[in-house]
Amino acid sequence: MKRVLLILLCAMSLPLFAAKEKLTNVSITYDYLSNDRNESKAEAEIHAIEKAKRRALEKAFGVDVSSIVVSMDRENFEEGRLFSDEEFFSLGSTVAKGEWIETVTEKILSIYHDGDVWHVRVFVEGKAREKSGVPIDLQYAFINNSHDKQNRTTYYDNDDIFLRFTSPVSGALCVYLIDNEKTAYCLLPYMRSEKGYQDVRANRDYVFFSSDRDKEADEYVLTTQTAVEHNVLYVIFSPNKFTKARDRKGARNWRKQQVPRNLPYKDFVEWLAKVQTADKNMQVRTEVISIFQ
Repeated sequence: MKRVLLILLCAMSLPLFAAKEKLTNVSITYDYLSNDRNESKAEAEIHAIEKAKRRALEKAFGVDVSSIVVSMDRENFEEGRLFSDEEFFSLGSTVAKGEWIETVTEKILSIYHDGDVWHVRVFVEGKAREKSGVPIDLQYAFINNSHDKQNRTTYYDNDDIFLRFTSPVSGALCVYLIDNEKTAYCLLPYMRSEKGYQDVRANRDYVFFSSDRDKEADEYVLTTQTAVEHNVLYVIFSPNKFTKARDRKGARNWRKQQVPRNLPYKDFVEWLAKVQTADKNMQVRTEVISIFQ
């Protein structure tokens, strides 16, 4: 029988606690102007915080100019147009030469809607480190159908979710989600795994959370009790072996359906800070999705 794990998520920012490595203090006050008329207040706040952190990293460590040129050329070729700097920087978090490790302060200083778009002023303060080496070219997409290939950020109540993943090098992979109760759920490795990580072989196209691909897979359904929810997923990969955080067996939710293994929020971010600062080859990516009724 197919095992379906039902998960109710809400978006939140993840402050990481300091590890022993020497880190750089960074901070910035940032004004965010939404470029999407359909963006909600909650989405605008999330995007404002994300962009503020990115700007703080760029200010402290500089920008990889070669990456900007290559990315702009690629977008120009695929989309038939050239992005402005502002548009380009909204595409990803790998351009700055630094990476965010610990959040000290996140504040929404002001927010208002001018009848067209949101205006948000935020202040962020944290600790970061300079990146070393070249990031691993991971390819991943959260999808609703196991045959899809394009990343999907919008879902509806009771939609399935899968992860398509490819790496140019072999390594270890973990996937987590965080809910508004400050609980971290381990989606990968699966509940029955005793390794503490998911083996990934180089150049192989994986589709996780699908029992069609793996009989031992846990499958997930996204639900919401509100009009819309914004959720955050973490993809954590390293060519070096590492193990997931120490967690416990999940209870059953309000619908009496099994939820994944989990641990308190504070324990998760402490674990992530330790493994990330101990392994400079580790790649940590986040994805924000929305679930509608």
